[in-house]
Amino acid sequence: MSELTVIVQAKAKPGKEAALEKAWRAIIAPTYNEPGCLRYLLHRAVEDPALFISIERWASKEAIDQHMATPHIQSLLKQVPDLVAGVPQIQIFESLSEGRSEKGKI
Repeated sequence: MSELTVIVQAKAKPGKEAALEKAWRAIIAPTYNEPGCLRYLLHRAVEDPALFISIERWASKEAIDQHMATPHIQSLLKQVPDLVAGVPQIQIFESLSEGRSEKGKI
């Protein structure tokens, strides 16, 4: 299987927006150092500052599985019940774009 895109969406509990952002930002640097990580972008919704998404690009499903087992992700997951309203949505996509331009890539 080719490269995969992962989109994670989570909404902070009321009053926990800053704490969720801090916890999520803390995993960015170690994630960049993982061998299968091609891109990792964290975003916050303009009209709803409690809503966050990460858009991730991984070399393979195996790289995603290894990422989920890392200490920094396990630490973040332990914080989720205190910080996130409901259950984070995690979806894995395969690319259908055929473009060669950088504008066609995440």
